Amino acid sequence: MRVLGCGALNVDYLFAADSLVTDGETFCHAAERQPGGSAANTIYALARLGVACRFAGVTGDDPDGLLARESLAAVGVDTGSIAVKAGATTGRVFCFVDKAGHRALYVCPGVNSELTAADLRRGLDATVTWVHASSFVGDAAFKAHRDFIAALPAGTRFSFAPGAIYSARGLTALRPFLARCTLLFLTVAELRTLTGQVELLAGVGQLLAAGVGTVVVTRGGEGSLQVASDWHHAEPAIGVTVRDTTGAGDAFAAGFIFGWIRGWSPVVAQRFATVVASFAVEGWGARAGLPSFAAAKERFGKVYGVPLP
Repeated sequence: MRVLGCGALNVDYLFAADSLVTDGETFCHAAERQPGGSAANTIYALARLGVACRFAGVTGDDPDGLLARESLAAVGVDTGSIAVKAGATTGRVFCFVDKAGHRALYVCPGVNSELTAADLRRGLDATVTWVHASSFVGDAAFKAHRDFIAALPAGTRFSFAPGAIYSARGLTALRPFLARCTLLFLTVAELRTLTGQVELLAGVGQLLAAGVGTVVVTRGGEGSLQVASDWHHAEPAIGVTVRDTTGAGDAFAAGFIFGWIRGWSPVVAQRFATVVASFAVEGWGARAGLPSFAAAKERFGKVYGVPLP
């Protein structure tokens, strides 16, 4: 059993700022250069938890591309399906993070815009039982991604974190993804953008009607909401010191997918996801704070007073 990730492979350039401004000026300093990309962060976190993973995507043959590939390989992710394009620039995201951990992201997609369905199919074989996807920038990459997901084998589970970029395309454009979707991860803002509904359960209802099995809405410091066709559960966040929220939703998705793979109940999976995300926000950047399974298991027991199944 293997989880295949597919999404933009980026390198994050992180800047610590006094505040996030519009038409203004403030102080910031360059903090770090780290590998990123939403699906890549989730696959990295799953590998840290002990899941066999592979990634399919594209990078350039530049230093950023090497960093993106080597970071995944360092935690055991199979990177043999990542296409390396000669002379191309790997995707970059410029991340500005203020003292409260809030962030502003600016995406330069680079070679991610040249993705083809064939690039993604390189990662798919009989060992892959779960596919997790995030977004790409640009119409050509979106169409390649859509065609790949629509053609997945019937028995393959599919989780999807569309993010702001894909959510802005709207419900009609994303229907091929939603019709195949086992788990859908959205923020409140993304849910409202995607569905046009202000009331959360009304928006979730549209997504369930489109074919999604379970919708999970992350709500920052308020926790998360999990909704299936006849059931829902709200789980509060865990109180920790927040240093940076970059990648928190990706870490949450990893914990949730891990719980489903293990066959845990929906509530236990959601709580485990909450634990994994609590580690992520304590570190700087998307991956620095991600836990091993042993560390996550220990915190789960301390927070909820019961052991994992």
